[in-house]
Amino acid sequence: MTSLSLAHSGRSSHDSLDAIRNVLKTQVSDILRLNITQLSTLPPDVVYDRILNTPQLLHECFQVFRLQPDLFKRVVVRADKRPVASDQDPLSCGRTVADVVKLVVRASAKRYFRATLPPAPRPKAPPPPPSPSLLNMAAIRLGLKEAPLPPKPPKAPLGQGDRLYRAFRENLLFEWQVPLIPCYTPLEVSTVTRLGSRILALREPAQIQILAEEGLTPEGRLPLLLDNAKRLHGPDQGIDANTLTEAFAKLGLEAVFPTLVDTQLRRAVSQVACMDPRVAQLLIPALETDLRSVAIFLFTAFVRLGEKAFRQAFGPHGAMWAVQKLAKHLETCRPWPRALPSMKQASERALAFAIDLDSGLPAKDKLKTPDPGPVASATGAAAKPAPAAKKPAPAAKSASGPDRASRAPAVVNSAPSRR
Repeated sequence: MTSLSLAHSGRSSHDSLDAIRNVLKTQVSDILRLNITQLSTLPPDVVYDRILNTPQLLHECFQVFRLQPDLFKRVVVRADKRPVASDQDPLSCGRTVADVVKLVVRASAKRYFRATLPPAPRPKAPPPPPSPSLLNMAAIRLGLKEAPLPPKPPKAPLGQGDRLYRAFRENLLFEWQVPLIPCYTPLEVSTVTRLGSRILALREPAQIQILAEEGLTPEGRLPLLLDNAKRLHGPDQGIDANTLTEAFAKLGLEAVFPTLVDTQLRRAVSQVACMDPRVAQLLIPALETDLRSVAIFLFTAFVRLGEKAFRQAFGPHGAMWAVQKLAKHLETCRPWPRALPSMKQASERALAFAIDLDSGLPAKDKLKTPDPGPVASATGAAAKPAPAAKKPAPAAKSASGPDRASRAPAVVNSAPSRR
């Protein structure tokens, strides 16, 4: 029985790839045809090509392979005929399951790019060679001169799909990329080439769409919404006002902070940009360098505290130990909410842990604050009774005689009269 454990001895790399393709076209395709409804009505010799031509169908095949490994236990085996335990287990053909996955993902992407993007234009016919002179013709006939070689046919230009595949090839590695193959199609070849392996950090269709629409910056950086919060750092390691304004607009934070419009937004950005740079250096790592979380927290702090209290808390003269306390508390609040309104609420709670929301001063620790004493509250509640005075010590006895009589009058009961 043929399987992916074909003997490796004396077999070249090209032969092993041909053997893998043969098993995929036959046994693996037969198993998938019996277990996937969309393939059950197809002729067996069409299944392999239909899978590779359809990324969504290939994604479903990978799910069957992962969720039902017993279906493939006699096909995908190691050299000792046992099923593989991981994608890195070597097969007897010299390859691993990860290599096979890479091979299939690349084949599917290449087919999809070619089918979707414009083909290469037809090469122009070369101009006819100049006719030789009579003297040259005579020399050629007499064998005195060799006949000129025919012109080489022009090299066929690559189509847009082939060029995109060449730019992508080294970074088409994992099965989770299969559903993204249609999303990769609108990307510019120059963008993919400059991005390199950083493309593997983008695993959501929405991220690929942003990249396709905005491309890379002139410096080769990702669009702002795809970058982390370190992008907010200015030259002094504080917050850059222009980048923060751009983040506010592109994140759609006007829906979360409806009062921050026009002048109010500019004042908020200005105050945040004037923070002590050490504040940004503490808060950004505490919020896991997530752009949305950092932007929401900074604007929440400004709106909740107000301009004066915000300067008191985070300005150059603020209490840095309170900011350090806040940063440590933010680390304990992970994971941070993902919805923008929930982020705002969580930011307010975390801020109140270390900062007094009315004054911007460090919040008092309730466990360490001493009892203020019997002060009546504003609502008229009774004050706590003062502790009873200590009983005075008895007077020392005189050493020169008997005790003195007390000045307090003693009550004397007189005897009844005999009259």
